[in-house]
Formats: sequence, C-alpha cells, structure tokens
Amino acid sequence: MKLQINNISKNFKNVKALDDLSIEFETGKIYALLGRNGAGKSTLMNIITNRLFPSSGTICIDGDNIYNNDDLMSRVFLMGDDDFFGGISCFAAFKMAKTFDKNFNYDYALELAKDFELNLKTDINKLSTGYSSIFKVILAFCSSANFVLFDEPVLGLDAPHRDLFYKLLIATFLEKEKDVCYIVSTHLIDEIANLAQDAIIINDGKLVSTGAVEELSKSVIEVIGPKDLVDKAIINSKLLGSNKIGKVYSAYVSGAVDEVEGVTVKKVDLQRMFIEITKGN
Repeated sequence: MKLQINNISKNFKNVKALDDLSIEFETGKIYALLGRNGAGKSTLMNIITNRLFPSSGTICIDGDNIYNNDDLMSRVFLMGDDDFFGGISCFAAFKMAKTFDKNFNYDYALELAKDFELNLKTDINKLSTGYSSIFKVILAFCSSANFVLFDEPVLGLDAPHRDLFYKLLIATFLEKEKDVCYIVSTHLIDEIANLAQDAIIINDGKLVSTGAVEELSKSVIEVIGPKDLVDKAIINSKLLGSNKIGKVYSAYVSGAVDEVEGVTVKKVDLQRMFIEITKGN
C-alpha cells in the first residue's frame, strides 16, 4: 500500500510553508522525516491527516484521493499535539478511541500504559509534557491505521522512556510489518538513524533529499588535512561546508574526491549529512 504526496504546496499569507512537495511512503517501512525548525514537517503531517488543506496538490492512497473518503482517511493516523480528548482521563480516552477505531487495540493500550508507568486516572490536560507524549504514543501504537505518523514522539521523555519507545517502535512494526508504515518526525537524528530504513529531508518547504539511510549517509564525505591539500582533493567536488581546528581543516563535500597524499577521507553519519545539506539553503 502506498501513500502518495503529489505536488503539495501550502501558503500561509506571504509564507510558503510547502513548495511543490512530492513524496511516496509505502507499508513495510519505517521512515525518518527530517527537517530543521520551520521546515514544514508538521504542516505536511497535518495536511496528510486532513487537519489542514493544501493550497495545491493531492494526497492519495494507491492512487485514490483520501479527501472526502472516510475509509481511506481511517488508514492514516497522526500522533500530534492537539488535545482532541479534552479533559477526560487517560483511561476514558482509550475507551473513547475504541469507538472511533473499532480495531483499536485497547488491551495493548492498557499494557503499554503499565510499561510506561502512565497513571490512567490522570486527566489528559494535567499530564506533564513527557507523559502527554507517552499518552499520544500509546494511541499511535494501538491504532489500526496503515500509515502512522509520529510528530516529535519523544518530546519530554527521559532516556529510559525514549529507549522503551524505540524498542516498542520496532516490536510493533515487526508484528504488523507488511500492513504498516511508520513515519517519525524528530530532531534526534542519531536515535532514529539506526531504526529507519529510509529518510526524507525537507528544508524551507522543499524536498532536499530522500532515500535509504545508508545511501544518504554515503552522499556526503568529510575530507581532512591541511587546507591547501584538501582544496586540491575536492576541486571536482561540491563544497557543502567546512571548519578548521588549529591547523586541521575539514571539508564536507558531495561528489568525487581526488586522491591526494596527506588527506584523509571519511564517511559521515546521517546527522552530519543532514546538517551540511540543510544549512545555508
């Protein structure tokens, strides 16, 4: 099953939040949706789930427009920041979720609440930032939707709870693998890089790069050495960024690097690649 983002643009007065964005997600994969603050990630997720309308473009599942189609809309779920349930308790909210989604896994929700030490008697609007994230994460994991979108799922979570979230992300994905797609929007790139198969990077509302995490990491190279030698090695490359510590100069480039004695060439991780291709755009 495929979720298709077709030429989506979104304007807010004089601000273009999304600019002719086309992306395809498919079940059986975990995606990292990456972008700096204000890049358009949350806007995109809200458009996908019909909370915002695009200025132009369409959202489709297997070629069919999801708008005004309740069956297709039920296949998409956003773990977002809105307070849909108001001031009721977590326990009541899980019961209510079952009325909206007949296949909502209520028993699993109670099990996860215990794992996360979430007090089910607490009103949702009285939860701390971390436990509010946990409540929303549980709803997402227990949803029967095929495309589940996580918007900053570990916001406010301490290290043990973040670790539990990532373990559950993999466990629930493997249980549903062929029928589910997880799309995780996060600023903690190092933490999601080893879990996601593919990454999508947007900046200023535009698609910057997309592909397998391993391949994206290979697209940027760090070249280290004396500046004159580094400049010689990267003469046929595209310079993305550089820094200097003492006499050691580092250049981050894409493209071929010439062999020059006295220069070291290194692969970079996804986070460094992200930093270099989004800064200055």
